[in-house]
Amino acid sequence: MIAARLVRFGDPPGFALEHVDDPVPGPGEVVVALRTAALNRRDWWIWTDPDSCTLPVTMGSDGAGVVSAVGQEVDGVAVGDEVVVDATLGWGEREDEPGEAFDILGVPLDGTFAEQVVVPATNVAPRPARLTWEEAAALSLAGLTAWRAVVTCAGARPGATVLVTGAGSGVSTFAVQIAVALGARVFVTTSTDAKLARALELGATAGCSYRDPAWPERIVELAGGELDAAVDSYGGPSWAGALRTLRRGGTLVSFGDTGGTRATVEVADVYWQWRRVLGTTMGSPREYRALLAHVETASWRPVVDSVYPLAEIAAAARRLDDPERFGKIVLSLDTPPRPPS
Repeated sequence: MIAARLVRFGDPPGFALEHVDDPVPGPGEVVVALRTAALNRRDWWIWTDPDSCTLPVTMGSDGAGVVSAVGQEVDGVAVGDEVVVDATLGWGEREDEPGEAFDILGVPLDGTFAEQVVVPATNVAPRPARLTWEEAAALSLAGLTAWRAVVTCAGARPGATVLVTGAGSGVSTFAVQIAVALGARVFVTTSTDAKLARALELGATAGCSYRDPAWPERIVELAGGELDAAVDSYGGPSWAGALRTLRRGGTLVSFGDTGGTRATVEVADVYWQWRRVLGTTMGSPREYRALLAHVETASWRPVVDSVYPLAEIAAAARRLDDPERFGKIVLSLDTPPRPPS
């Protein structure tokens, strides 16, 4: 099969299309012939960090396709099934945290930037019938991260008020849509008027630019009072402001640090206001199935910024870091590319 292999770390990274062996399913595993895959911020962290893995490697955590082979001891999955791939490996039985076997598909295990991928049978689920192949590939990692952050951690529900910072990223667009679908009033920060307009189209009530130093006060003003929860992926620079938007007993949910790895906050803003700070990454198999059940009946659809053929993965990687991006970057494998002979 053909895989887009990371062969050089950097920003931009170096990719090469290579022939690699077709995957063979072991006991409890299936092979998925991929129709589409999607990029995530996780991929950027990998290709910019020379210590993240050994090269060459096939990256990619998200994918949707058709089961092409089934290993022994597999029940409930058959060749020909249209499926989406849950990138969370080895979560375990607890809901508050994953077990020691936790990992994410796509480094160190070969991922979805290829014609085929082998995964545990428990990590595939029927493709939501109402989604296109591109939307299905965009859903899993970002959608699951958003579901856990918004539902499990932030408690989105009718009447709740939720802040989503940095609206425009893949996870944040899902967070806005899920929270709105569950009846919450959603407020956002973002970098441009165009992105704010897009967030409002997704159902956000109001928002403002995080470039405004008084954005926390502006959010509270727009909401008519302090909020129940803030869902943040930006990290360092936004924590102090996000805490200031919360009511007493409110919750700050953190799932990323794209803007900075360290935050300075007033400790009394946490303990004296009975606020909680919750960290989260990915989600459990039960949460993934709950997300899929929600998607089957919801009216929202994953936001796809753009679609590239696998052969243009370098361009897709550049778009991932484009400040104008809004939503997910998807790779198409419908017409598999062939490397030069």
